[in-house]
Amino acid sequence: MRLKPIQNILLLCALLIGGMIQAQQTPQWTQYTLNQYLINPAYGGLDRSLSITAGIRSQWNQFPGAPKTQVINGHLPLYFLNGSAGFTLLNDKLGAFRRTAFTLSYNYVVDAPIGLISAGFRIGAQQINIDSEELITPDGSYNDNNFDHNDPRLANSNLSGYAPIWSGGLFYRKDLLELGVTIDNIGNSAEAGNSTFTENYVFSLYGSYQYFLSEDLALEPNLLFKTDGSQSQIDIGILGHYNQFMAGLSIRGLNANSLDAMGVIAGVRVSDNVRVSYSFDLGLSDFETFHDGTHEFLINYNLNKPIRTGELPRIIYNPRYN
Repeated sequence: MRLKPIQNILLLCALLIGGMIQAQQTPQWTQYTLNQYLINPAYGGLDRSLSITAGIRSQWNQFPGAPKTQVINGHLPLYFLNGSAGFTLLNDKLGAFRRTAFTLSYNYVVDAPIGLISAGFRIGAQQINIDSEELITPDGSYNDNNFDHNDPRLANSNLSGYAPIWSGGLFYRKDLLELGVTIDNIGNSAEAGNSTFTENYVFSLYGSYQYFLSEDLALEPNLLFKTDGSQSQIDIGILGHYNQFMAGLSIRGLNANSLDAMGVIAGVRVSDNVRVSYSFDLGLSDFETFHDGTHEFLINYNLNKPIRTGELPRIIYNPRYN
């Protein structure tokens, strides 16, 4: 008999028996403040040039079937359209469940007297896959490479389905203050065999402010609040910038019941165009005894040159990219 992660089996079998899969919230990222476009399409173009970011996250390391996520996104200002365009390619795996998504975005930017205001949307498609070989059932037969779940609701072959992705966001910047709001997973539903994959709406709120202690040193407190209406979570952190170096701490948890992890972030700008950063999440909940923490790595390339298409707007100073 093949040995399979019991956590995956119990989770996915329980979900599939009901014929409806309710997804978790969007993938978690510790370094959200360093890749804001990923969480809010309205941020597109606000890096002032072509900006491409790649990231990988291995959550709950050593835990069987733990979430693993890879992403690459890019965006650039389009001044002749008074905004920006971008793309995101995401791969997210949790046990036998895998989601691959591709989206395009556009956001319209207004340089108003009260600050810079951006409104954007993201649209695309996702593929849902369930690897049936990663599941077992109480009455199933599993011998060598042959298996039979003996369950009318669960196929003996891989399941897959497609669904559209819609999301929208608003972003505000005034000097060193940044605020953002996003609604994700609008109308996402996919058929996978006899089951339906449905994602809940996810509402998120982001905020940050940079305090300069000297010409070379700045502190940036930040927060990210997420909710799907039934469950909520908040990340609170602080990121320090000193010349080409950065380091920070964050805490994930809304209250004692949702306290999850402490994140440690370190990064360096290796050139005028490239920034690399790494974070490690140390578990704080009772669940931490079952894993060895979470690793996350980001690399960002910024062309660091104006995209000279149309009339350039007034530059909005942002010390993170200067």
